[in-house]
Amino acid sequence: MRRILLLFALIVPALPGASLGQEVPPECLCCREHLTGDMFGMRPCLAEHGILADLQLTQFYQGVAGGGHEQTFQYGGKLDYEFTFVGEKLGLWKGFTAMMHAETRFGEDVNREAGVLAFPNTNMLWPYPEEHLTSISGLFLMQALNERVALTAGKFNGIDLFNMLYPNNGRGIDGFMNLSFLLPPTLFRTTGLSINAAGILGMKGQQIQSALLVYDTHSSSTTVAPNLFDQGAVVLGYHRFFTDIGGLPGSHGFLGNYSNRTYTSTDPLDWTILPGEGLAAGQQTGSWTLAYFLDQMLWVDCCNEKRNVRLFSVWSLADGNPNPYHWSGNVQLQGSGLIRGRESDTMGVGYFYDGLSSDFKQLVSALPTVDLEDVQGVELYYNAALTPWFHLTADLQIVDNQNVADDTAIILGLRANVDL
Repeated sequence: MRRILLLFALIVPALPGASLGQEVPPECLCCREHLTGDMFGMRPCLAEHGILADLQLTQFYQGVAGGGHEQTFQYGGKLDYEFTFVGEKLGLWKGFTAMMHAETRFGEDVNREAGVLAFPNTNMLWPYPEEHLTSISGLFLMQALNERVALTAGKFNGIDLFNMLYPNNGRGIDGFMNLSFLLPPTLFRTTGLSINAAGILGMKGQQIQSALLVYDTHSSSTTVAPNLFDQGAVVLGYHRFFTDIGGLPGSHGFLGNYSNRTYTSTDPLDWTILPGEGLAAGQQTGSWTLAYFLDQMLWVDCCNEKRNVRLFSVWSLADGNPNPYHWSGNVQLQGSGLIRGRESDTMGVGYFYDGLSSDFKQLVSALPTVDLEDVQGVELYYNAALTPWFHLTADLQIVDNQNVADDTAIILGLRANVDL
């Protein structure tokens, strides 16, 4: 009960302004952009000198109400500290930017109880699953050479990197919560939670249109990974074609990556029994992934562009060995301001299907009492902006996880996000 009260403690001050609809001063509690306002003048002062700060607290109360691996409800949360340093305002050179993302993870989640490959709560996977800790999961530099080209290097938070490509898709704290809607799971084999990378970016205005990155095969969300590239490297290429159909913006993105690391093979024929030593795992060198991204506005209110409906879909293909995934796909519909008078509210419905490789299924199913199948699911959410700085989301997921013996999981969740 104490955990539930903590989750809803911040709702009470938000309700009066939202329900009464009174005209209030710009700096009143219920209409300011941040809970702490301008932080006694510190926020605008820092921005004037080139330091932009964004602090957010997100709390989750989520549980497996039926099916899955185990029925339970858990409370957990994240503190995200994001800082952007603008070089020119700091007295450095023009076009230089540094970005840092630190995270504090606390409490529990139901990622394991829903099924190991179900991933119903993306944000609780960072900086490291099932750990109570604080870590810098992202710290990288960018240098614009001109309006179209920029160089970048440093440590990249994986979900932040994808959010840079598609900022409307969220990070699991405002839109969909399931990881299969936020990142192609086929990338998990070659790409860690946080990666040390360097590369070149092609820009179109404020959006990234293309990228060529080289990154380490280690996951470095809680370390600095001093032994860079000691087990290989990954090369990633990406390009996005922007379109306009009937006056509605859209795009088609294409991504491919290749790792030259040697991984444990998923082919059962590569595993052997050595006399006196037992079972020996086979090895497979190299792994690749291809992905396609569709992003298209379906409707925009001509009188208010905040009211819109967006289609987003991702389809990916992988080698299947050593990658445990062979392919994945999802279709998402997201709406903003669809209810009159609630222009800041968002909602979404989506379906995903993650196809495991036949080699991986055969390998794991050889174990006693284990039988694998593909993972699929549906998610629905409604994100209510009770104030500009406080959003409350109701979330429902129906997921058929990888274990044939588990019933379909019904996952209910509440998410409270506070922009501090």
